[in-house]
Amino acid sequence: TDQAIAEDWVAGSRNFCSKLFNATRFALLNGAVVPDGGELAEGVDLTAADRWVLGRLDEVVGRTTELLGDFQFSKSADGLYHFAWGEFCDWYLELAKVQISEGGQRAETTRQVLGVVLDRVLKLLHPYIPFVTETLWTSLTGGESLLVSQWPTVSGREADPAAVQWMSDL
Repeated sequence: TDQAIAEDWVAGSRNFCSKLFNATRFALLNGAVVPDGGELAEGVDLTAADRWVLGRLDEVVGRTTELLGDFQFSKSADGLYHFAWGEFCDWYLELAKVQISEGGQRAETTRQVLGVVLDRVLKLLHPYIPFVTETLWTSLTGGESLLVSQWPTVSGREADPAAVQWMSDL
């Protein structure tokens, strides 16, 4: 049967892809890197914003993997959409601008966090928007293809309630 698709829905999807493109462009223009193995080194000095976004990323990775395993594609896509747009693009990228402008080790760590988060977000979104995520991921990582990369896993890093409270207060 024919499926009705509203123009507003298509425009919203286009806007989301544009948001991902702009986030990737920002990351690349500011020297974001995905560390070897896709993980941050132990003992890296993370800000509250870094700890918050990495904690939220772990939650999203775990929840998305669980929902996809249960064939709950719509709930999975909804959670990814809200994290990518509302938390990563709207909040963390704005905080990252300040951290990068500080220079030094703080900027370098922020570039790595940007790379790690964007790498995993693009991998999680790949089943939904494969052509967009493939293009963005290969630009970010220089990798051969997102299709053959490893599915993200939860890092095992402890959640930081102080960072969550700091973001909530902010």
